Amino acid sequence: MSAKTEETLLGMAETQFHAGQSVASGDDFDSFRGLGVMLSGKASIYGRNGGKRVLLNRISSGEVFGAATVFFSEREAVSTVIAASKCHVLFIERSALETIIENDFAVASAYIAFLSERIYFLNRKIIGFTAKNADAALADYLLRAADENGELSVNMSRIASTLDIGRTTLYRAVDALEAEGAITHDGKKIQILERELLERKSRE
Repeated sequence: MSAKTEETLLGMAETQFHAGQSVASGDDFDSFRGLGVMLSGKASIYGRNGGKRVLLNRISSGEVFGAATVFFSEREAVSTVIAASKCHVLFIERSALETIIENDFAVASAYIAFLSERIYFLNRKIIGFTAKNADAALADYLLRAADENGELSVNMSRIASTLDIGRTTLYRAVDALEAEGAITHDGKKIQILERELLERKSRE
């Protein structure tokens, strides 16, 4: 960003939230349309599937939320952001964001790149949801959710809910991927051993 944009952002007030507090939801969506920047702490983003709350993503310091809905024409938010720990958030209102984008091409370019990455992420998620079998769905989920070292702390009930499959089916898929040497599963942790194999399984 330009020095002018940095000066503008530094002049904005941050908001503090405690763990469990709602950071952004459909209740305040119509009164505030803007971009949220996590300055510190962690938060979870949830969507709704009928009456059931579904975890969509987890974000931490340096990440943003609300990018897709700033210029959204609908009057209802599709997700809710809940603080997972004490956190500080910078809210950039739509009017301020429009001014920054208009005057700073670096921000405009980065914003477009970010949205492009989110489209790719969502396409991968759709592939996971529409996979022909549980092995493919789980392989795609692990590729997206594991950290840079290929490790993932897992909650089997949560993963089963996210993939919309039964826990028994999920355990069978884990055992199958482990038997093929793609992963190891030790209690509540999964380690990816063969990423290329998982990528092939995710496309089946």
